[in-house]
Amino acid sequence: MNSYLKNAVKNKVFSNSIWMILEKIISMFGLLFVTSYVAKYIGPSNFGKLTYVASIFIIVQALSTFGSEHVLFKRIAKNRKSGINLMMSTSYLRHLVFIILSIGILCYLWISSDQLTFAFGVATAVAYYFSTIDVFSIYNNAVLNSKLNTYCNIVGLLISLIVRYIIAYYELDIRYLCMPIILVTLIPFAMKVYLYHGKDFNIQPRIDKKRYGKYLIKTGTPLAFSTVSAIIYTRVTLFFIMAYCGAGELGIFSVASQLATSWMFITSAFVTSYFTRVYTEKDESIALTQAAKLNGGVLFCAIIVILLLALVGKKLILTLYGVAYVQAYDVMLILCVNTLFSCMGPVASKFIIFKSGFSFLSLKMMLTMLLSIPSAYFLTKEYGIYGAAISTIITEFFSLTLMNYLFRNGIIFKLHYKMFFVNTYMRN
Repeated sequence: MNSYLKNAVKNKVFSNSIWMILEKIISMFGLLFVTSYVAKYIGPSNFGKLTYVASIFIIVQALSTFGSEHVLFKRIAKNRKSGINLMMSTSYLRHLVFIILSIGILCYLWISSDQLTFAFGVATAVAYYFSTIDVFSIYNNAVLNSKLNTYCNIVGLLISLIVRYIIAYYELDIRYLCMPIILVTLIPFAMKVYLYHGKDFNIQPRIDKKRYGKYLIKTGTPLAFSTVSAIIYTRVTLFFIMAYCGAGELGIFSVASQLATSWMFITSAFVTSYFTRVYTEKDESIALTQAAKLNGGVLFCAIIVILLLALVGKKLILTLYGVAYVQAYDVMLILCVNTLFSCMGPVASKFIIFKSGFSFLSLKMMLTMLLSIPSAYFLTKEYGIYGAAISTIITEFFSLTLMNYLFRNGIIFKLHYKMFFVNTYMRN
């Protein structure tokens, strides 16, 4: 009976991963064929402006969620009813913080940038608002029902891609691109609200929202700072490129980054689904072995994909983006090394969360961010986008290894060490 249940969970985890991957495959299709078509049409400079505002509002989103995606995922996976109560009773915090921060950012863009950048900023703010308040995605991933996320996201993505293609094909005003930016998150959110209306998310009538809010802030704030620090250290190079190299170089760097990281949805999907098993495992040694096995699989997958990108990347860029973006190939090769390290990061981070190391993650990410700023500043200023790419490797390597090894007597070192032994992969 126990064997049957374990197999059922394994099959559900695998099925959940496949649905998450399917969604990302369609997203990658959009990146390769539609986004590249749009990038070719609007040119590196305007594409850089899009990247710039997106980098700003992803930080706003992270601050607004208070790290709730991790807290809610873990709570729902362990106790669905309690997780739903926490999720629904703290929704007002996400709305309030996002709106306040967005107004401030938009005022800054209005004063400091051109009209096109401001228009992209407004559209991106609206898009990230719907993404921020969409807690249904977290719920579905936690209960291994990513199929529903996939259905909704595919509809939104396809409609958005079609609109983008029409705008580029008929060479319409670039500002019309604000429409698909909003649609890609608005449509999935609206569909989920409709599908879940009056169903799974009934809150207990006497829930103390204040108590839940305090709990989320106390538990999630370290994770929020951790997430924001991670976002800043992975995107600080973009701000320095914009400052010292200009929007055109930022557009080229953005294309290189997108291609270098476009495949990470595969490892991300398996890590997210597989960790549902790790979170419910009571034996620490078994959990560590499971995480090490997963980490080894992620590393193997990364090496294969990076080799393929090195072989076909230049031709891919010339075919899809055009000669204006050919410089992106060399930058992409450097960023692939960074991707090799960063794709293993979520395994370590989630295992630290499994060990309730929320405060450690927060401190670690803040230190990593502080390390990334001077290296990104000096290398970008001296060597342009190539220096920016090298700075990401330095930061990601230290984040994955030395800084993680300080946690709980080097348990992450043990995780990395175990993945190189055949015995790890022979155990169930």
